[in-house]
Amino acid sequence: MSSMNSTKTVFEDFQINVKLKISALWIAVMFCYVYGDYIQIYVPGILAKAMEVKATTETQFQFFAVALLMVLPSVMIFFTLVVKPKINRWLNIILSTLYIIMLIATNLTETWGFYLFLTTIEVLISVVIVWYAWNWPRIKNKEISK
Repeated sequence: MSSMNSTKTVFEDFQINVKLKISALWIAVMFCYVYGDYIQIYVPGILAKAMEVKATTETQFQFFAVALLMVLPSVMIFFTLVVKPKINRWLNIILSTLYIIMLIATNLTETWGFYLFLTTIEVLISVVIVWYAWNWPRIKNKEISK
């Protein structure tokens, strides 16, 4: 009798650290924000409306608020990689949750399909960020158990 040895090959894989996963998700959500804002300039009337903007304190405050909203995902890409897990976890949960609320609230009256699509993707990515942060892997600390 002859016996046949069957070998099954599988693709090599490795465990990706949760910090890298969350950082990559912040990159993805940031690109969606940028693409949405870029595409929006082609919506009829947007550029004309932008040309009517006056340099008032209110306008400067609005622009600062938008800049703040856009800079947070950018810095979270880096902060997620370097901040200690305990703070990192809560920072990602809180900021992503705030972004989810803001995205839904600011797009309730939106009618353009591309913007609704990108908003949906941004919300889903933010939910995944919250999920990964909430389920951050834990290890037993030997010093605490002593």
